[in-house]
Amino acid sequence: MTASPAAPGRAPGRSDEFRRIAPAYQQVARQMRELIVAGTLVPGERLPSEDRLAASFGVGRGTVREALRMLVSEGLAETTRGVTGGTFVVTPRPEVLEGQIETGLGLLSGSDAISTNELYQARVCIEVPCSRWAAENRSDADLARMEVAALAVEHGTSSMSRAESSHAFHQAVVDAAGNRLLSVIAPPIWRAMRRSALRSGGETEVWNGIDEDHVQIMRFIERRDADGAADAMARHLDRLHDGGL
Repeated sequence: MTASPAAPGRAPGRSDEFRRIAPAYQQVARQMRELIVAGTLVPGERLPSEDRLAASFGVGRGTVREALRMLVSEGLAETTRGVTGGTFVVTPRPEVLEGQIETGLGLLSGSDAISTNELYQARVCIEVPCSRWAAENRSDADLARMEVAALAVEHGTSSMSRAESSHAFHQAVVDAAGNRLLSVIAPPIWRAMRRSALRSGGETEVWNGIDEDHVQIMRFIERRDADGAADAMARHLDRLHDGGL
């Protein structure tokens, strides 16, 4: 019996069952990343020399060097020069995580791998409960931040300035909720939605009602009315979504 010919462009056999192997430097970076995330390598710890790492992983120094560059670019390590220099594990910083999330969301939404509606749903999942928690946990300083941002939206002279002030208001609400992780996750979603609105030609006269929404949300939070704050935020987000914002 004659064997069937292999499909064009594919070697005979079962090659379709195998996954492409990542470059060596990516494999080294992944293992070191896992050690950092697990806490085996702690913030402030100096990593072994390139020679020692190369010997440990069974790779060349160039591979180790590329792996370290990846970790530095991800904000997991930093390199210093001098007698006491080297590569060190860095203390985690919220802004690094926020930047990574923003980059990922920007790429996904820009290529239509994530829809504007999905971004909106994620925003609802975060901001509606955060409004409730803000009403329960807010301080006078939190209210002051909201008021400053709300006034800036009302008196904004351009769509860009009003959008920035609106984001500042929503950031104040999320921060008042007291969940630091959500304070990091929320801003990249707002910025991804903003870019999507600009691409689609959104941003209509809906701005005219947004400042009133902000004041209403703020008053519910001020009175510690958790249900009222959550409902007002849900209606506000619906208005933004319907208006292409």
